[in-house]
Amino acid sequence: MRSAFAILALVVLVGEPRPLFAQSADELAKQTQNPVASLISVPFQGNWDFGIGDREATGTLLNIQPVAPFGLTTNWNVILRVIMPVQSQPAESGARFTGMGDTTMTVFFSPAKTGKLIWGAGPAMLIPTATNQNLGTEKFGLGPSVVALVQPGKWTVGTLWNQIWSVDGANDRDDVNQMYLQPFANYNLGQGLAVGASMEASTNFEADEEQWTSYLLFSISKVTLLGKRPVSFSAGGGPAVASPAGRPDWRLRFVATFLFPR
Repeated sequence: MRSAFAILALVVLVGEPRPLFAQSADELAKQTQNPVASLISVPFQGNWDFGIGDREATGTLLNIQPVAPFGLTTNWNVILRVIMPVQSQPAESGARFTGMGDTTMTVFFSPAKTGKLIWGAGPAMLIPTATNQNLGTEKFGLGPSVVALVQPGKWTVGTLWNQIWSVDGANDRDDVNQMYLQPFANYNLGQGLAVGASMEASTNFEADEEQWTSYLLFSISKVTLLGKRPVSFSAGGGPAVASPAGRPDWRLRFVATFLFPR
């Protein structure tokens, strides 16, 4: 938890962006809210999940999520998004499983020239990279993913969806049939400062009951300079509005996103 407070303290110490950076801070803030923006970024998303199991233990999850856009043709871009989780999850026995989980990689194809509606679509892949069988599926999965959003004025409103089915892997593990849905909304206050809300909902269609896990998260973010590097810092959290028995009650989140404008 100390690292989280250190990030918040750093935001306060850095303070307002330099005058020449103020306009681009607003532009970068809106780009960070667009999953298919033409912006290279490397987010480090730290999550603390509270109230797990009868012991009401705490789990931690660090998502390393690099995003890299490429120009495919004059009319189309390709955006590669990778989520590599490093986690520490408690067990009812009092043990704790720590290591890397399964990696999710998405390749979005998006028009280079967008209108009012910004969108991207492509394959999503589940790659069995877990270092402990309790932290992963031991399955390779594949399915479609779509993102769509609009950015009128100071708003960014949209949704991201994917569905993944297992196509190969250990035959003694359950098949993967999972969906992820994330509607989101952000309001930009100026000078790189924004507030937002999102619902992060995932479901396991293979479960007999209590298939959904959903968090309602509220956040505040700020684009500023760390030396000469533009960085977005974000803090937020919210309750689990739907979850199977024994899953977390609520989530706390801190994010540092390093930005590489072209």
